[in-house]
Amino acid sequence: MKVTLAGYNIDNSLIQKLDNEAATPEVISAAYARISRSEKTVTELREEALAELPKARKSNQTIVFEMGHASVAEHAVFNFDIIGISRLLTETLETLRFASFTEKSQRYVTFSRDYLIPAELEAPEHAELKVFYLEVMDALFAEYEASFLALKEYRSKGFPDFSKRDLEGMAKEDARYILPLSTKTQLGMTINARSLENLLRRLAESPLLEAHELHKTLLPQAKKVCPSLVRYVEPEFFPGGLPIPRELMDFETPDDDFWGQMIDQTNNSDNMVLASLFYENSRSSWGKCLKYVNNLSDDEREKLWQQFFQGIRPWSKMPRAFEMVDFHFELRMSESCWAQFKRHRVGTIIRQKIPGVRTCIMPDIISRIGRESQWTQLLGKNTKLKKQLSTLNPDLARYASLNGDPVWVLVKMNLREFYHLIRLRCDEHAQWEIRDLAGEMANQLRTKAPMATAFLCGKSDFDAVENLRNQKN
Repeated sequence: MKVTLAGYNIDNSLIQKLDNEAATPEVISAAYARISRSEKTVTELREEALAELPKARKSNQTIVFEMGHASVAEHAVFNFDIIGISRLLTETLETLRFASFTEKSQRYVTFSRDYLIPAELEAPEHAELKVFYLEVMDALFAEYEASFLALKEYRSKGFPDFSKRDLEGMAKEDARYILPLSTKTQLGMTINARSLENLLRRLAESPLLEAHELHKTLLPQAKKVCPSLVRYVEPEFFPGGLPIPRELMDFETPDDDFWGQMIDQTNNSDNMVLASLFYENSRSSWGKCLKYVNNLSDDEREKLWQQFFQGIRPWSKMPRAFEMVDFHFELRMSESCWAQFKRHRVGTIIRQKIPGVRTCIMPDIISRIGRESQWTQLLGKNTKLKKQLSTLNPDLARYASLNGDPVWVLVKMNLREFYHLIRLRCDEHAQWEIRDLAGEMANQLRTKAPMATAFLCGKSDFDAVENLRNQKN
């Protein structure tokens, strides 16, 4: 065996010092593209690509774009610092499945009064609307600051032993619900060339000028480094939509405590997972494995599950047999909660695009600190702003959406994905809203697959679950 570290991420300031056109990820992708059709070693193929960059670029274009082997472009990886974009625009970026993002967190960082003023409002005919926009944004940030101070003081009385950092973290967690999606943020993005093309097309298709500006900023930097792999970056003009009947546009007001519901699931989930485990490690057909499991007694199945879970730890990866069962949910959450939930993007997540005018999800503690009336007054003013922005451009109104505004989402995940989500989001360190939401989902999952979900819990609850299970056995 021979393993060679062929490349790795380094800071661009170091790359610039090389002053060499061959310092591009294209040579890696071109070399790897030839592996399937050459008798030469990978090392030799890389040496050839480095020595003949024009030939390597032509090879990339032929293999990726003419022959259709687009996965070759995934070997070229970029790191981008993205600074000063709105929280709204991060939605367009962070729903990409095959990319990595780390964003400035409103849970840990106190945000200053720094928000995006949409370029659409710069036209002279929209001067009055711009003034109203600035007035509302300033008021929202002022209330954020006031609520933060009040929350910190309130928490200090209830938790006198907590550190200043912990008290401020708890205060930020709730004060941020009043912040708008126009709030500026920053993030680090790691993305391969194939996903970057998808992102650039998505930005070009956006109705927002901010998205077009990011497209124009990203494209020349990527093309300069990797011209052979970043090509199809214009809108596709495939809306993929349907005309919506009028009766489906009426908003249904749920109860305040409505978090969502399970709407579908794989039947006989426990036995499906057991049969899949047998199938993977036997020589029998699927039908025979499932029949065997279905014919077992409850005690026999219980003993099998006990054997399966022996030695499990909070970080243990569940086997792929758990991917054989799916669960569907319709969920209601705030924009703040959605910013966390959307990171579980390996599952299928469909968010309603039309926000409408809906009641803000206000943390209960806002009433206890005596600022509910200030929030309510601001919400009315903000609703008026959203209506005025909608007359100009419905998508523009989302800049005025608040972190507390409700979001409706359809979710389909397999049980393996749910194990990852519940471990992270039911943990004691998780933010309270997503922790409550994940807890409700976990409770429903346990009723549908009680055996397979025996250790479906937050990492912080793992030892307690394990001890309880050992006592029963």
